[in-house]
Amino acid sequence: MDRIIDSVDRHGVRWVGIVQGKGASATVWQVEDAESSQALAVRFMRSKQSWEHFKSNLSLVAVPLEALSLMTFNVPLRPVRDAVCMVSGFGYTHRSVNGLPMPQRSSPDWYYKGNGKGLVAASRAIKSPCHASGAGIEIEYACVYLIDDCRNPRYIGYTLAVDFSDPVLRHTQPGLAGLSKLRNTALCHELVIAEPPRYSVVRSSIVRRGETVWDKQSLLGLDQLMFAKRELEALLFQHEELCEPGTVHYVLLGASLSTDKDAFELQHGDVIRASSQEDGLQLSNLFEDEVVRQSCNC
Repeated sequence: MDRIIDSVDRHGVRWVGIVQGKGASATVWQVEDAESSQALAVRFMRSKQSWEHFKSNLSLVAVPLEALSLMTFNVPLRPVRDAVCMVSGFGYTHRSVNGLPMPQRSSPDWYYKGNGKGLVAASRAIKSPCHASGAGIEIEYACVYLIDDCRNPRYIGYTLAVDFSDPVLRHTQPGLAGLSKLRNTALCHELVIAEPPRYSVVRSSIVRRGETVWDKQSLLGLDQLMFAKRELEALLFQHEELCEPGTVHYVLLGASLSTDKDAFELQHGDVIRASSQEDGLQLSNLFEDEVVRQSCNC
């Protein structure tokens, strides 16, 4: 499986790459004449070619795998203008959460998470605003779409996401549940150019002052969904208001791991880790509470 990465090297130069394989056996190629991963994806979309055919016409330069350790990664496909990006998600879609079975539902929930401003790269801090009531995470796959010139959604790929929200607000004021989701979304720095796996073991842990205080694993993937991916796509993209040409959509498919299900709440300084076994995707993000930061002028 090929993955697109968007990064800045130690000299401050931005470049787009393609990673083939995973782990120590991966190979890395720099895409010449690609100013951003979004620009590359637009070219791919407009080519109307398969990814393999499109890739065969790219000018690629081999890059040592160890060079990635010196890179700072951007969120894949994130536009320069936050306003042309939309982050949203479906809830209550998975057959199990935290390894426990969930009741069958006739329809999922849907929620809006904001524009591109709320996206966080894999190694950067997730921040809770001063007005927040609480802090929790869910681990999900995020599918990425581009709206083409004919207002049609074009699927590009998927990645692993940490869906950050305010479960305390959601539980104490159910009428404001939608607002509880207007929080950061952290995304792995690799966008896999393929459909999400049928299933994958995912794991997440919270490390607090050097000790693991929460650790769970479960199954994530298309076979774990109560609703087919095409059904979720149809529910969302039937609305013309969401299909403005050039818009980048990050769509969360629902969680199989949740701190809220365990009544666990994040604290300032916690490190959030998540990984997916099948595709090797992983994230590690520091959690920062703005109330604590401002009280100590951090």
